[in-house]
Amino acid sequence: MASSVQIIEAGEGRPEIEVVRSVRRRRTVQAQPLDDGRIRLLVPATSSQADVRDYIEKLLPKVQARRARKEATLQQVTSDDFLSGRTAQLRAQYLPECPEPASVRWVSNQKQQWGSATPAQLSIRISDVLQGAPIYALDAVLFHELCHLLEANHSPRFRALEARYPQLEKARAFLEGVTFGQRGKAS
Repeated sequence: MASSVQIIEAGEGRPEIEVVRSVRRRRTVQAQPLDDGRIRLLVPATSSQADVRDYIEKLLPKVQARRARKEATLQQVTSDDFLSGRTAQLRAQYLPECPEPASVRWVSNQKQQWGSATPAQLSIRISDVLQGAPIYALDAVLFHELCHLLEANHSPRFRALEARYPQLEKARAFLEGVTFGQRGKAS
């Protein structure tokens, strides 16, 4: 027998816990948060019920704290204020001659492009598909749209402005990979 699974129902402030006992596991114990809110506890097959209770008591607060930090970070980086702050930093560092955008916000209706800018209104919109992307990739898209506030098309002058962002090639590679992956899902 390779492993057995026991379910411990949710209780006071505690999610449902799936205890997986493995004969291959000798000493280590691991707690993993699952996407559905449950916790998976990986323990040696020789663990007693008392051992499992001790593991839960010790590890559950750590897993819950890690999950809370992750959720707080995600909420922070998915706010329009976060985008505005990143844009202000990029503008100050690499494009000081650019006017300050009147608005920078996430949008959910852009699935074919990463971002868009309306120079006449000094507005920038970023596709929510990029939520969770590496910061350097998000910054590259923000910077690209900032450049459009100065130069509406992709002229040589635009490309020279855009080249000021030092991680441009790395970001392009990441975004091309995402685009390729999305194309593969569609077929």
